[in-house]
Amino acid sequence: MKYTISDFRKNYPDDSACLDKIFQLRYSHLTHCPECNKEANFRRVTTRRAYQCKHCYFQLYPTAGTIFEKTRTPLSYWFYAIYLMTATRNGVSAKELERQLGVTYKCAFRMAHKIRELMSNTKSNKLSGFTEIDESYLGAPARGKRGRGAENKSIVFGMVERQGSVQAKQVENVKRKTLFPLIKKHIDKDSFISTDEFPVYNTLSKLGYKHGVIQHTLDKYRDGEICTNTIEGFWSQLKRTISGTHIHVSKEYLQNYIDECSFRYNHRKSERPMFEIAIEELKP
Repeated sequence: MKYTISDFRKNYPDDSACLDKIFQLRYSHLTHCPECNKEANFRRVTTRRAYQCKHCYFQLYPTAGTIFEKTRTPLSYWFYAIYLMTATRNGVSAKELERQLGVTYKCAFRMAHKIRELMSNTKSNKLSGFTEIDESYLGAPARGKRGRGAENKSIVFGMVERQGSVQAKQVENVKRKTLFPLIKKHIDKDSFISTDEFPVYNTLSKLGYKHGVIQHTLDKYRDGEICTNTIEGFWSQLKRTISGTHIHVSKEYLQNYIDECSFRYNHRKSERPMFEIAIEELKP
């Protein structure tokens, strides 16, 4: 769904509007005050990020336990950063957040990763139907072998449902004992899995999956329903995000960037704005 900057500014013009939204998401279910048990009627405390029961003065702090806890950065800055990271196709770098928000790079970097944590919390069902699996190798260009077996590369294992969602995880290696538990966890047993000819996948049928192989070494990229074009498309988007927007990411934080890219991919057809989907992860 199209959600413009005008829509955002109308809904969240200041810190008070942002705090009201957080309070609504986290405490709108309360019918009675947890302290005095009288009918819930909370009003804003103007001197702090809190709401107070009008009967007993018990206070609730909506940002406690969220990515906004203990931050002095205005909530309107945080919300705008979330908007930018959900409205752009290939993400926003910490340096760009630094420029747009007028904060330090250290602050922008921390904000971006906290927001990625929020994105990684979104739940998704098991993949089903026609699915594709593959691995990708990320890292700076280097001499020597490319692709499988390349040195000093980070390995990402991906699973995608055609016309559906993707699951992508950073892994240490591409051995069966590493990949198969992920396959069983994220892909429904009734699925038809397409792969390339990598030998590790040869025993997928023993797990109960229907399995088709596309022979890339013979320059074949589709054989009826068998192909890995969808997951290859996701790899292209992930690599554009990393190399185009962020230039370089460390192995320590790679999964955060993968989760961010997966979030945008998984909600690309949503009727609701990605911004609202991300914000709703603040619910307890």
